Amino acid sequence: MNSKLLFLFVLMSNLLFAQPEADKRVATLTVAERVLNKGLATIDMGLYPGSLLMHGMAELSIVQKDPKTLSRALELFAQFNSGKIDGRGSFISYKAGGSGAAYLTYLKKSPALTDQVARFAEKMVSEQKRSAEGILTANWAKDSLDQVFIDMAFAVTPYLLYSGLALNKPEYVDKAVFETLELFRVLQDANGLLHQGRGFQGKGVISQDNWSRGNGWGAFGLASLVRDLPDSHPQKKAVNALAKSFFTAVLSHQNKNGLWHQEMTDTSSYVETSGSGLMLYAIGIAIEKKVLDQSYLPAFKKGLSGYMAYIGDDGSVSHTCGSCLCPGKGTKADYKKQGWKFNDQHAFGPAVLAFTQAAKLGIITVDAPTAGYFVTNEASLRKPQTYVRYRPEANGNILWENDRVAFRVYGPPVKDRVSSGIDVWTKSVDYPIADKWYSLNAEGLEYHIDRGEGCDFFHVGFGRGNGGTAIWSNDKPYISQPYATHKILKNTPDEIAFELVFDPWKVDGGPAGQFMVSERKVISMKMGTNFFKVVSTFETDHKGPITVGIGISYANKPEILTDPKTGLLTVWESYLPANGELGTSIIANPALISRFATHKNEQFVLVNVKAGQPITYYVGAGWTKNPHVKTKQQWLTYLENELPKLTF
Repeated sequence: MNSKLLFLFVLMSNLLFAQPEADKRVATLTVAERVLNKGLATIDMGLYPGSLLMHGMAELSIVQKDPKTLSRALELFAQFNSGKIDGRGSFISYKAGGSGAAYLTYLKKSPALTDQVARFAEKMVSEQKRSAEGILTANWAKDSLDQVFIDMAFAVTPYLLYSGLALNKPEYVDKAVFETLELFRVLQDANGLLHQGRGFQGKGVISQDNWSRGNGWGAFGLASLVRDLPDSHPQKKAVNALAKSFFTAVLSHQNKNGLWHQEMTDTSSYVETSGSGLMLYAIGIAIEKKVLDQSYLPAFKKGLSGYMAYIGDDGSVSHTCGSCLCPGKGTKADYKKQGWKFNDQHAFGPAVLAFTQAAKLGIITVDAPTAGYFVTNEASLRKPQTYVRYRPEANGNILWENDRVAFRVYGPPVKDRVSSGIDVWTKSVDYPIADKWYSLNAEGLEYHIDRGEGCDFFHVGFGRGNGGTAIWSNDKPYISQPYATHKILKNTPDEIAFELVFDPWKVDGGPAGQFMVSERKVISMKMGTNFFKVVSTFETDHKGPITVGIGISYANKPEILTDPKTGLLTVWESYLPANGELGTSIIANPALISRFATHKNEQFVLVNVKAGQPITYYVGAGWTKNPHVKTKQQWLTYLENELPKLTF
C-alpha cells in the first residue's frame, strides 16, 4: 500500500517480551556503565556523538569509586592526541576529544591532557568561523546566510569553559558564556523553548521547531555554566535566571512518563530519547546547584524511570532521532518526519549523562517497572516471534506480525487518506521485519521494494484491504474511519491480541432510513499460521439485524473462489514479475453467511449480525515468495487443512 509514513523505526523492540514488573528497580550507575560500554562498541568515536559519549564517560569516571573508567577515558583521549582516533566534524574542539577532555583537565585528573586541550582551545578561538554576532559557528556555515544552530552550545561552551578555568584563560570563559547566552537570545521561542537554527531556510529565517535534541543541546551548554561558572563571574546571575526560566519551560512539556517528544509541543510525535536524556542531565544539575528547588526532584526521577523503558539490558537505546539539521522548511512537521533509530550514534551519551547525574544527586536506584519495554537485545532481533506495535509516531498505525506474515491498520491522523481497511505486508523470512523496514524506509530505502525479505505492495486506500469490515446496505459497503481507540491485550513471542474501537458511522438504510453503527473488534494471532482471528461486535440504533460485509481488495484481474459451506472467500492475484502471487482469504461462520458480493475492486462475504452479539472470523494471506506457499494449489491445500481447526 502507498500511504506515506512520517516515521523512522529501529531494528526491533520488545513490547513483545516481559510484562512490566511493578517492583523492579535498577542501579543508576549500572545503567550508565552498560550504556557507555554499548556506545563504545557501537559508534565512531571520532564524530561528535563520540565526543558527547566521552563527556559522559568523563563525568561517570568522577562519580565512580572504581578508577578503571577514568583510566579508560584517559587512554581514549590520548588516542585523539596521537591521531589514532580521528576527531573530526564542524568544531575544532572535537579534535581534542571534545569537552570531556577539557572537563578532566579542569579537575586536574591528568597533566598529560593539558597541552592537548590548550592547543585545540587556542586553535578554535583563533580559527573557528563566527556569525555576525560573534557566535562561533561551523566552518562550513554559509556567510551569506549567517547560519547558526543550537548544537553549537554543546560544541563550544563546555569546552571553552573548562579550558578557560583549567588554563587560567578568562577570555575563554567569557567566550563560553557569550556563546550560549547569545544562542538563546537568537533562537529562544516565545514559549521559552528553543528553535534549532537560523539561516537554513533563508537569511535571517529561524526554524519553527521545538526539537527535543536541539533543546537538549541548549540545556547541556547552559547546565555547564550553571554548575561550573564561578559565582564571581559578572554573568552568573543572568545564567542562573535563564536556566530557571528555560528548565521550567522544558518541564512544562514533560510527558506523563517523564520524557519529551521529538517535537516537544506535539505529543503525537514519538518520544525522543537523546533530547530527553540531555534535558534530564541538565535539570539534574539545576537541582544540584539549587537553581531549581527540591520540588522538581520527583519530575527528574520520573524521567529516569520513563527512560528505562527505552534502555535494554545490554545498554541498547531506542527512539533516538538520527542526524537532523533544520530539515525541509524547518517546520514542526518536518521535524516530526525525522524518524527514530535503534542504537543511533546520538543515543548513548545522553543516557550516560542522565544516569550519572542521578547518582551524583544520591539517587542510587530508580523504579523501572517497564525497563527495556521498547527494546530487545540484538541477539533476539532475528528470533521468530509474534508482536503487535502501536506507532504514535507513524500516525497511530498498528502493525502486527508473526513468523509468516505481517498486517497493518491505520490510525486517526490519516483519515483523509485511508479508512479502516487492513494492509498486508508480505515476508519471505520467519524473523520480524516491520521495524527494520520502517527504519530503512526513513533512510530512503522504500519498503515497497523487495530487498530479499519481502515488501509492502498490497494497496488499501479507502478499501477493505484484507479483512476490513463494512455495513452492507443498498448493495454497497458503508465504511468507518480508522479506529478511534486501541488497547494492546497480549504481546508475547507466541501470541498477540489487541482491541480496536471504531466510532459510530452513518449508514443509509434505504426505506428504513439512516442509522448509526459502531464496532469493537479484538484481533489475535499466534505463531505458525497465516491467519489472524477477529471477534467483532457491532452496536447500532437500527431495529433488527444488520448485514456486515467482510472484504478483500484487489488490483487487477484476480481469480475469486467462494464456498458458502465452509465460509471461505479467497482472492488469488498475480503481482508478477516483481512480487510473485498473493492469496488473500477470509473464513466466516457458514451459519451466518447471507451471500457473497462484489463492489468495484472488492469482494465481500456478507454475514447477518445482531447488535451486541459478537461474530468471529479469520483473515489470512499467503505469498508465493514465502517458503510455506509456493503455488495457488499449496495455498488452497493449506486452507483446506486449516478449516477443521477453526472455531466460531
